[in-house]
Amino acid sequence: MYCVEFTKRFEQDIDYYRKKKKYHHIEDDISSIIDNLENGELIGNEISGINLEMSGHTYKVRAVNTDTKSGKSDGYRVIYYAVQDDKTVFLLTIYSKKDDIRIPTNNEIIGIIEQYC
Repeated sequence: MYCVEFTKRFEQDIDYYRKKKKYHHIEDDISSIIDNLENGELIGNEISGINLEMSGHTYKVRAVNTDTKSGKSDGYRVIYYAVQDDKTVFLLTIYSKKDDIRIPTNNEIIGIIEQYC
């Protein structure tokens, strides 16, 4: 079993989307991802270009936005950092694929990891 921790940035992102009409079910939409992570299933694709001297790995996983009925391609992206030695997963950020201004760069992801992990 893994411990899944919500970073402050992730919680802020959830609050941001929860206030918008097209994202009322965001927590339900990502609950299966959290369940998988708690069970030790590191799902999604590892993000290349995140070079840190830490022992973790950074992943991006897609989730359906059930409020838009458009499937995973236009749904959410959850970015998380997994430290396998500690069996800890840090949920770093979440963004909607349709919300281009909120898509983080690799340098922003590194900054989030350095700040919260």
